[in-house]
Amino acid sequence: MRIVSSGLTGDRPDAPDPASDDVLGGLELSHVVSALHEGVAALDSTGRVLGANDAFQRLVPEQVLTLVLDDRGQALPLGQHPWTVVLATGTPIHGQVLGLRRSEDEVCWLRVNVVPVQLDSGTVAVLTSVDITRERHAAAALEAAEHRFRLAAEHAPIGIAIVSLEGVLLESNDAFCRLLGYGRGELSGLTFQAITHPDDLALDVAHVEDLLAGGAETYRIVKRYLTRTGEPIWAQLTVALARHTTGEPLYFISMIEDVSAERDAHEALAHQASHDELTGLANRATLLARTSEALVRAAVTGRSMALLFCDLDHFKLVNDSRGHEAGDAVLVETAERLRACIRDGDTAARLGGDEFVVLCEALPSREHAAQLAQRLIDEITQPMGRAHGVTMTVSVGIALSEPGITAAEMLRNADAALYRAKEDGRDRHALFVPELIEQATRRLGLEHDLREAMRTEALFLDYQPVRRLRDGSVAAYEALIRWAHPVRGVLAPDSFLPVAEASDLVLEIDRYVLLRACDDAVSWGDSPDAPNVSVNISARHVGRGLLPGLVARALSRSGLEPARLTLELTETALLGVTPTATSELDTLVQLGVRLAIDDFGTGYSSLTHLVDVPASYVKIDRSFVMRMASSDASTAIVEAVVSLCRALHIDVVAEGIEDEGQRLMLSRLGCSYGQGYLLGRPGRIDLTPLERTGA
Repeated sequence: MRIVSSGLTGDRPDAPDPASDDVLGGLELSHVVSALHEGVAALDSTGRVLGANDAFQRLVPEQVLTLVLDDRGQALPLGQHPWTVVLATGTPIHGQVLGLRRSEDEVCWLRVNVVPVQLDSGTVAVLTSVDITRERHAAAALEAAEHRFRLAAEHAPIGIAIVSLEGVLLESNDAFCRLLGYGRGELSGLTFQAITHPDDLALDVAHVEDLLAGGAETYRIVKRYLTRTGEPIWAQLTVALARHTTGEPLYFISMIEDVSAERDAHEALAHQASHDELTGLANRATLLARTSEALVRAAVTGRSMALLFCDLDHFKLVNDSRGHEAGDAVLVETAERLRACIRDGDTAARLGGDEFVVLCEALPSREHAAQLAQRLIDEITQPMGRAHGVTMTVSVGIALSEPGITAAEMLRNADAALYRAKEDGRDRHALFVPELIEQATRRLGLEHDLREAMRTEALFLDYQPVRRLRDGSVAAYEALIRWAHPVRGVLAPDSFLPVAEASDLVLEIDRYVLLRACDDAVSWGDSPDAPNVSVNISARHVGRGLLPGLVARALSRSGLEPARLTLELTETALLGVTPTATSELDTLVQLGVRLAIDDFGTGYSSLTHLVDVPASYVKIDRSFVMRMASSDASTAIVEAVVSLCRALHIDVVAEGIEDEGQRLMLSRLGCSYGQGYLLGRPGRIDLTPLERTGA
């Protein structure tokens, strides 16, 4: 393009006409201007384009520059246009940013230099320009992104802080301020050491030093912060070290998430694994562990120790006449009285039902155990305050430590002594003596009767349904053993299984139940929707190496698909799982059989079982379900178990559902299956067509 104003080619009065072939340095000057990447134009004071090169015309095809914006995007008055100012003042302008509006939605941004040039025809403003539209848009996008990022950090639901290399808090978002109870900006200037619990400071500092030394790029810990009032709160801290492009450390980026509620729930769950939910006393597993430890200490010190096995007399009458709520009140108050009677170093435990045990270490004398037993009897037989109108008596069996005795043996001895106290009329204590072998003989008689019952098929199975909570359809039936006793009528498992558990007879009962349950399940049909069957397996069966073979024979004889059989193991059965037991469980899973953890939460180290045992589902103990409506802790534990099992892809069955409110609450918590009197009592199976389809 040629510049039309003759003066722009450098004409002087005596110079040849610019249209001539005269060249400057071998090129016509207009060609040089036309070849420039920068836009060049000559303007008058009104913004009329007198001449422009191709680059400028591509940027600004308009002939008059009127819609001019300042660098903030505001319309620039005509008198403030740079060419107008330059021609009015004669002073050049360099590096001014202008916007030229091409349309409603499009603006071309230029960085311009404007100088006055005197021509024969007058003075014009010569403008050179660089297109910075893309650069401007990129800067605006970056600024918007940075603004969004800052807003995200400010309004993030977790705490975020920028901390200097010296540990000083430079910036903190609202969430972090709220977490610690500080006002906006009040944390700035404090050190992270000042707001960290002293017991957690060393760990935090060690990780910081590791970051600075290049040993890691980030670290994550759970620690306690101190609020403005000095109260500790638990939080998960994740820290990253920000570095310059040269690798030089700049500052720490800390993200802080409040985990107090989760920690409380996990601690409650862990506590529940070792303690009785109702009374808060130690459970059986904890008692046995502490007894084992006490026996070791007794062997070193030579001082005696004792187990006092306490059983409330005729407790069942309280439940039958006053209801389970009154029964629970009696159990809770009994636990409180036991605590009040023992020393700080002793242990009170509840084994289940109305059975309590007290562990006493370092006895002043062997007679002291009998004195304590009588004190327990005197205290417990006082009228109950929680259950008005109820007065209980208690029988106590005493077992003293002997060289080489185990915790389990001591507990059995105390139990045997308890039977003596019961036989002698209750409301008294008895000391274990070898003569109690007579009681063992009587139990052998009951064991004989049980064997005869198995031979004569006096044992039979009832089934209780496990239903899907979403629609009430039957997913499985649990096999429950019953004894049609010729004198005592139909006996529930609690009446005879304890005797069987004390001997290998329980292994035969397991075999009987397993074979019969598999046969029955086949009779329910073989459609994809046919219900599964669950069989309870005794703790005595685990770890002997016999269970996989027994299960394989039952499946082969009956023709039942392995996936339709579930073996339910109590947490007691899983306590201290041996390598043999682990191999057994793995073999069962390889057979296609499903495993379940029964009465989950009442045993020892429940969370460990979820990791170590290849279980398909767990059954939440009915004690949690019963108290969900009245206990936030029970609800939190159930919710935690359901969430944890969901994360581990393990199904959950809630036991003991007795009313619609419990079912609805469990459904809302995400529990998939349920069992209890509301959903079906134990009985004989007569599948209707509807149940056969699993509808």
